[in-house]
Amino acid sequence: MKTWVIGRGGLLGRSVEQRLASLTQVFVPNQKFDWSDSSRAKSQLATECQSFISSVADDNWTIYWCAGRGTLNSTPDQMHEENVVFESFLQALESNLSVSAKQKGTIFFASSAGAVYGGSKNPPFTELTQPNPMTSYGDAKIHQEALLRDFATKHGIRVLVGRISNVYGARQDLAKNQGLISTICFSVLRRQPLNLFVPLETSRNYIYVEDAAKCIVAHAQKIAMTAKNSSFAVKLVVAQENLTIGSILNIAKSVLRTRPLVTVSTNKHGSSQPQSLIFKSVVDTELDNKSTTGFSVGMKKVMTDLQASFLASGWQRSN
Repeated sequence: MKTWVIGRGGLLGRSVEQRLASLTQVFVPNQKFDWSDSSRAKSQLATECQSFISSVADDNWTIYWCAGRGTLNSTPDQMHEENVVFESFLQALESNLSVSAKQKGTIFFASSAGAVYGGSKNPPFTELTQPNPMTSYGDAKIHQEALLRDFATKHGIRVLVGRISNVYGARQDLAKNQGLISTICFSVLRRQPLNLFVPLETSRNYIYVEDAAKCIVAHAQKIAMTAKNSSFAVKLVVAQENLTIGSILNIAKSVLRTRPLVTVSTNKHGSSQPQSLIFKSVVDTELDNKSTTGFSVGMKKVMTDLQASFLASGWQRSN
């Protein structure tokens, strides 16, 4: 089995690739993708698709798409650009794959549970819940999932969509203005107040990145080994419990041995997301992690990483 993680420099992609390293032969592209320039990213993807397929030969293969710069706050134009890049990737893949190679292939796609089910009714939300996105980010994820469904049907490729809850872990990109756990730890480390724009009762599902990577790889490998051609499956990649922001701050006080400085402001534009998003996976749950990272342990790991980075390069470190 040969594998390729697209988005290997990000929080999730990095962990997925590390998980795969001991299990498969991992393809490493010759260039770092410039996601800030869609034209260049499309060209780079086309080149590396050709290189990857050439390296596969007659072997089975899996591509893990863990890329994307979009967030819940992204504009329609920004998400349109991401759609265009993703479509170009599928076109490049299609043009390089032989008929026999298509039948040996699997694609994993990292989608967003929060974005996809933002307006859905009757929680807890499962793989069987009707998606109802409320943002351009969610619309784009649904669009990309649909492209993959058609791609699987047309070419006989196996596809697994992972609708993932809020991932947290060490070395999260704080510049994307997301990642509550990392932001709390960073504010405590710098002794600066954290400004929240949602109520403390807001509830979300937070999964430690290594747990998410284990779940993703296990389910993708099962699809690759057992599913029929042209298969398309959806799997929720979520933690077993939801946490309110208030409870997270209480845990932070215990774990970090100091109370985070927090101010709560009203978002004058209103929130496009519900106060609570509750998830429960009902698909192939026997493959889900039997042993997961406790939230307190995960937060401590995040803080330890930030402390080490601070000692190495000081306040001006950029993620």
